[in-house]
Amino acid sequence: MVGDDLFDYAKTVSSRMDFVRFVEYLNRDRQEKSNEWGNQTLEQFLGGLSGFVNDMDGYYKNIGDNVDVEQITWRMAAEMLLAATVYGS
Repeated sequence: MVGDDLFDYAKTVSSRMDFVRFVEYLNRDRQEKSNEWGNQTLEQFLGGLSGFVNDMDGYYKNIGDNVDVEQITWRMAAEMLLAATVYGS
């Protein structure tokens, strides 16, 4: 399972540069801990991304986060990529 540090990091993303740094960190995590990623291939990752985006209104409702999923933020974009590492696997 992808580490809690990535989940905590994703919650802090609030700007384009934060997002760039998050993607770089996510890439390092993939290189160092690929065995912890449920979605190992690009096809699986994109399937996980699609599945999470389709269901993310329920995700945010379940965690009590009142967001407009039609107006994504940099934080939400980071959370989408992070969810894609394991969603549906």
